Amino acid sequence: MASVYEIKAGFYTLTSLIEDETVSDEDILDAWNNQTDDLKDKFENCCKYIKNVESDIAGLKEEEARLKAKRKSLENSIERFKGLMHETMNAAGEKKLSCGTFTVSLQKNPESVVMDEQYIENIPEEYLKYKDPEIDRAKIKEHLKAGVNLEGIAHLEQSEGLRIR
Repeated sequence: MASVYEIKAGFYTLTSLIEDETVSDEDILDAWNNQTDDLKDKFENCCKYIKNVESDIAGLKEEEARLKAKRKSLENSIERFKGLMHETMNAAGEKKLSCGTFTVSLQKNPESVVMDEQYIENIPEEYLKYKDPEIDRAKIKEHLKAGVNLEGIAHLEQSEGLRIR
């Protein structure tokens, strides 16, 4: 069976033969029908392949979600253990413990800024950061569809996609 590329090339060849008066219309039509049959067979196989891969992708996504949940559970478990160890060391009044091959110690973290209750009204302008503006494409699309002239700014284009049912 020919590849999709060969079938596509065959259609281009047949299209160019339509202008050739030495080839009968009946021959071109027969060749076109044969190419179409080959194309249908090839596309059926392509669709089967795509459906198989989509199924694999769905299974992989489920496995990713399962592994992510397991990882998160393990991370939470570690955080609970660390919190318990921290509280226990504080309760025991210990700052450093040698535990076999490990040493567990409490140390100060870098300072962090904690905002007071009503901070936003009292913040001077120099401490504020503003985001760069973002384009609202949905609003532009809505206006273009409503007939607003946005020449030189934006226009609507419609592409085409392949659907397999």
